[in-house]
Amino acid sequence: MTSLSLPRPRRIRPLAMLLASIALVAASQAATLLQPRVASPAAPGLANQPAAAGPLAPVDAPAQGPAGNAPGSLAQIDHSIAAWTANLAANDQDFLSASNLATLYEARARLSGDVSDYGRAEEAANRSLKIEPRQLDVQALHARIALATHDFRRALSEGSMLDRSAPNQPAILAIMGDAQLELGDVDGAEARFHEIEKLAPGAAVQARLARVAFIRGDAAGAVTQSEAAFAAAETEGQTGPSLSWYAYLAGFQNLAAGNPEAAATWFDKAIVVWPESHLALAGRARADAALGHVDAAIAGYRAAIAISPQPDSLTILGDLLAASGDTKGAAEEYATVHAIAQLQGSAGLIYNRQLALFEVNHAENAADALALAERELEDRKDVYGYDTYAWALLANGRAADADAAMARALALGTRDATMLYHAGTIALGVGDPGRARQLLTEALSIRGALDPLAAAHAAATLASIP
Repeated sequence: MTSLSLPRPRRIRPLAMLLASIALVAASQAATLLQPRVASPAAPGLANQPAAAGPLAPVDAPAQGPAGNAPGSLAQIDHSIAAWTANLAANDQDFLSASNLATLYEARARLSGDVSDYGRAEEAANRSLKIEPRQLDVQALHARIALATHDFRRALSEGSMLDRSAPNQPAILAIMGDAQLELGDVDGAEARFHEIEKLAPGAAVQARLARVAFIRGDAAGAVTQSEAAFAAAETEGQTGPSLSWYAYLAGFQNLAAGNPEAAATWFDKAIVVWPESHLALAGRARADAALGHVDAAIAGYRAAIAISPQPDSLTILGDLLAASGDTKGAAEEYATVHAIAQLQGSAGLIYNRQLALFEVNHAENAADALALAERELEDRKDVYGYDTYAWALLANGRAADADAAMARALALGTRDATMLYHAGTIALGVGDPGRARQLLTEALSIRGALDPLAAAHAAATLASIP
């Protein structure tokens, strides 16, 4: 196992500022095809507008594009925010300063996981557009913020309006495709991505197509596409957080395909490129857990959480601690997940799926889990939405309804170990042990793809079938 030095933990930001990661939410295509904005010489630390984030990335994925296009490190971004804020305070009609602030806040949110920065980015974008409405790049940024905050219908609507005024812009087509995919329109999203592939082939669209391949049941194809996306990103000159994200994506797809050793290598590569990537640190921890390196997994999750506490990481860390006999430590991690749920509130969208699964898997509140899953499914009818809904229905004693929902989750042939585990357990709940055995066996055959708690439950359930 490669030895890596983990970043020194820093003070955790307030939970109200957290942002979801493994929900695989998209951002946009290369923004270099939109009109770039020229920075004022009065603002140190800011180059051109950053390129758009990598496709189908968690919403905190770093900016994608040529290395010179990124705003820089968190410290540089903070410095630039102060400069542009001063400019705007001196001239409240300075729409360039407002738009640059919007760009910087969006970039900081992606790097740090500070969800409140998306609100600041949207406020700054709105201010800039009020002064000068004809800014295509700021309008696109506004739509990307809708994606980041899981308002996918608004993102699709805004993207469609932009496409009518500026057709065939890959960055705008990407916003539309990303939103379509999250809303469950896989065919529409894939067609949109192929449009982009003709206009602007490269890392961004290959990464998008990797996720489409996985959703359609082609895990090997998803691995191939994601690894090719990393190679293309290197060829394009990407470095730092952007290149790290593509390595993370390759690791994620390898882990989902049942190859934790290859996944660990990719996550290591992502950490070397950008040591502060909480996504790569959590991914490496997940690979360590799959390989039986429990202590390394615990240390890795602690490092990831020190940068950006996410419900998934907190939950799995709690599960690992509980399995190791540290019930107090596990309870502390679970309590933090509960705190996130309370801070999200009834109007929240970002964490609904993670929190619903947490409630079911830890026997907390099945009714709350179902409410969260139903709220998600009102608009976001993708395979993972139906999977979460089915799992919550089963927890509420509605096995037949759960089986029907799971049929919709598996309709595209997605070979996701967690979905197969859920489907097998539900099949047993409706009295179909043969189908349950087949599904649970398949889930466990995808080595390392189940989180530790799910793997233990799947094995126990399979063993209980006569």
